[in-house]
Amino acid sequence: MVLQFLTADKETLRACSQVAREFRYVALSCLGRHLTVNTVERLKECVQLVAKGAFQHVRSLDLGVNNQRVITEGFWKDYLAILGAFARYGVLNRLWLSEVPFNFLRPNQKKGLVETITALSSTVNELGLYGCHFSSYEEMISLIRSFPHCNFLFIRDCATGEQSSDGNAFAGLPEHILHIKDLQISSPSSNDPLIDVSNLIQDAALDVGLLTALVCDVGTSDKTQRVAAAVSVSPVEQFQVACAEPGGFQGRQTLPTSERR
Repeated sequence: MVLQFLTADKETLRACSQVAREFRYVALSCLGRHLTVNTVERLKECVQLVAKGAFQHVRSLDLGVNNQRVITEGFWKDYLAILGAFARYGVLNRLWLSEVPFNFLRPNQKKGLVETITALSSTVNELGLYGCHFSSYEEMISLIRSFPHCNFLFIRDCATGEQSSDGNAFAGLPEHILHIKDLQISSPSSNDPLIDVSNLIQDAALDVGLLTALVCDVGTSDKTQRVAAAVSVSPVEQFQVACAEPGGFQGRQTLPTSERR
């Protein structure tokens, strides 16, 4: 189609996307390399568009309906359709998932998701998990370790349950060592247990030898020192921690390199 030769002419593409429904998905797929799907309306529209082969130019995807009072499993069919499309395209570099309820996965959906994650993991080098719900801590770790090319990892406000390994949807995925350059970790609230950053580095087999940025919640000054020790040989330029313990680090501060050794 002629529209595919207009990738540099954004104004014409925007106009074409409004002219006719048959032009819309091609024009939208050529307009940009980043796509955010964070409302129910966008989710439903995106499902229709990817079914027609849209967004093959997109390299960065933010997926997840935000600000819902109740995390629902009702979106899973649509999530799987969108992720499946990008898995087939094989071009996604950046994947951010927001408030995705992995703990609501049905048994008949797990196989499809595992196959999709396997395909996505071959190209994604930046993974963000924001407010996602996992059946267990082990399930979250298994998902992270399945992305061998991930250099940038962001885990923010994720919740993990206490189910056994039987509830781990990603238990069968290959486990890789991740060479991380940028790591950011935070926990939901003061009422939830903080993710132990030093343990996560070990559990998720994160190679921090090339780490240049670390931003995390640590909870106690003791854990701060453990994290500092874990990255003491890394070329960290930004080391930012949050700790409310008396006598520890207050708020967010950058820890000088000399104090990390």
